[in-house]
Amino acid sequence: MVPGAPPADASAQDDDAQAQREKNTTCEGILVRRGQIWENLDNGQSNRHVVIESVADGEAQVRDHYGTRRSTLSVSRMHTHPTGLRLVSPGELKYGAPESPSGETRESR
Repeated sequence: MVPGAPPADASAQDDDAQAQREKNTTCEGILVRRGQIWENLDNGQSNRHVVIESVADGEAQVRDHYGTRRSTLSVSRMHTHPTGLRLVSPGELKYGAPESPSGETRESR
């Protein structure tokens, strides 16, 4: 923002935010967000999980679960299809979900 310049139009900012949400949403309607874990469904990459580090303009910066490799994925590829990816719920992970602070127990469904 330039000092002395009029404030930016709020509706333009809302339009930009809406455009970003649309670019960062999968064709199945899932908003891709930082911290989510996705499983690669490609048979050649069996059981590979990636963690979303950031997402902008329809591109997700990811790292493998162990943090050794980083790459960029297109949000358009993140869908339940044999060559796509699917969002993993914490209860599905073999290595477990993070413990709740203060010793609370998690409800399983």
